[in-house]
Amino acid sequence: NDTTTLRVELQLDRTSMHPQGGGQPTDLGVIKSNIENDSAYTANIDKVTIDRASGIATHSGSVALSSSSDNNVATNELFPPNSSVKVTVDSANRQVLSECHTAGHVVDAAMARCDKLLPPTKGYHFLDGPYVEYKGSIDIKDREEFLSRLKEAYQQLINEDIHTQIQTLPVDEAEELCNRLAQNFNMKDFTSPSEENPAVRVVTVAGWNCPCGGTHVKSTGVLKERGWCVKGLRCKKGVVRVRYGPSEKE
Repeated sequence: NDTTTLRVELQLDRTSMHPQGGGQPTDLGVIKSNIENDSAYTANIDKVTIDRASGIATHSGSVALSSSSDNNVATNELFPPNSSVKVTVDSANRQVLSECHTAGHVVDAAMARCDKLLPPTKGYHFLDGPYVEYKGSIDIKDREEFLSRLKEAYQQLINEDIHTQIQTLPVDEAEELCNRLAQNFNMKDFTSPSEENPAVRVVTVAGWNCPCGGTHVKSTGVLKERGWCVKGLRCKKGVVRVRYGPSEKE
């Protein structure tokens, strides 16, 4: 029989998939319905988003229907409301995305090690050309030498195999920990407006503290295998952009 593809949006009250946001792409994976019998359907999920006010996670994807009788079936027949489902994350994709995010935080730590404490303004931890941006500038005559020092500091931090720490802190403690240097994090961006006693998830990568909701690898040493490194530096209109990535793509 011919197969057809049905686009679906599945809303779950909890999920093991990381939604797109905070500079990190969405997880990929599958959701299986009717987990207690053999008539299960599988949705291949290609995007996850979350409503922070309600905590509801929307999983967008597709279901392959193999029989002609299924062509006009509704989503709520495949995935009945209030039923349990099985969520499985694409672990290989999660691993490389976690590496990419951690590698971006190592840029922050390397900047600090080079005594260049510029306020971070943007992190783009997507695989198609990741970078971190800072507010400030580096004199044109110093850029080549600084880039060389930054690359060296970055590799030192990876070779030191520094353990990643994750903790959830009250807003005032997170503020003190993360903004004590030249950082400019607004903690309201990392809390839900509906929380009665808001807390902030703080990730410490290579000894550098940052409010972050993303996924990370256990230590900087994990970044060795793919050869994550600093790739370039650009200064334009008061913005310093540091490009990074796996060395195999150079």
